[in-house]
Amino acid sequence: MKCIEHNDTSIYVLRPNGLKVVNKLTGKITVYDMSTGYFEDQWRIKDMTRPNAWVGLNALAIRPDTIWVGSNDGVLTSITDGRADTTVHYVDHDTYAAHVLNLPLGINSIVFDSNGTVVIGGDNCLSIVRRSGERFAFAFPSADMGNEIWQMVVDQDDYIWIGSTEAPGNSLMRYHVGGTLEVMGQDNQPFSSGNVQGMTFDNEGNLWFGSDHYDSINAEKSEWRAKLLKYDGNNYTSYDVGTSWEVPMSMKSDGQGRIWFLPQAPGDLDKMIGGYSKGPLCCFDHGVITRYEWDVETGYCYCVDVDGDSVYIGTDNGVLVFSDGLFHWLNDTEAGVAEPTVNKSMPSQFFDLQGRPIQGSTKHGVYIQNGRKVMR
Repeated sequence: MKCIEHNDTSIYVLRPNGLKVVNKLTGKITVYDMSTGYFEDQWRIKDMTRPNAWVGLNALAIRPDTIWVGSNDGVLTSITDGRADTTVHYVDHDTYAAHVLNLPLGINSIVFDSNGTVVIGGDNCLSIVRRSGERFAFAFPSADMGNEIWQMVVDQDDYIWIGSTEAPGNSLMRYHVGGTLEVMGQDNQPFSSGNVQGMTFDNEGNLWFGSDHYDSINAEKSEWRAKLLKYDGNNYTSYDVGTSWEVPMSMKSDGQGRIWFLPQAPGDLDKMIGGYSKGPLCCFDHGVITRYEWDVETGYCYCVDVDGDSVYIGTDNGVLVFSDGLFHWLNDTEAGVAEPTVNKSMPSQFFDLQGRPIQGSTKHGVYIQNGRKVMR
């Protein structure tokens, strides 16, 4: 599960190849996936830019009437009333000779300010879409060094806070639409200048985030340590989490001001896998970190969300729920669970071999449908 979001009625679960929506009242599951016409453009753009790679849906945002999904090939899909609309977002790295010009954004995060402006976070850059439809994009300083956005969050003053990894000097930034990009805390701060991951705001407006820092935990030894940090608008407070690889990679605050997070696990170089967790679920409550272990096989864990008294954990094997001190799989205890229903209101569109959509009926020939060549 790449991302989990929720509103009053539903839980939205994003997987690498599709989206599952679970109604919290009835348990009914609706699936949007590539086989039925959704996220078609992700296949088309992938075939044009990265033919040997996987399609990856990385970013999810929920508005009152629309689901927004971003892929690692720069395709932004909005689903409204079961109908999908897509745009492809690029950035011009003209300032940075190390990059080819006009690459698709690898969309890693999507947020909205109070004016309805869409802010899309990609590798080394932001893409901005105003409600008028005006679009522009810009690259970060030192983009040639690599700067992968991990997460973005928006505060009450419409500042967009940006956490990045592999970003020397740019790990924590903020941006206000129409303003300038600010790099926060470059020097003498208790967090890494190249690595900020999970972020959330608590009820009092404090920013919490995960990073690491070279620190001394006893009188004899200094080493890199994982940190949970709070920024109150003036000062940073740092709390030790554990060894350097245990940086909080996903976190959310609950109604009691507690911070729930997943610590990152060491990367698996043989499988080329990184940026995941193996648990446990951690809760930071007024200076004390409590770790909750589970006894079921989850595979890797990617994200955490908090909804009322329940904490959701997105894993390879489904959504694990922690409530009343116990773990269970999503829908294991919900009433009225239905079989998944695939939403088919979006037709599977045809494209020509140059990736252009076909209007009207197709003639005899070879086309692309659902990312594959078909004969008509």
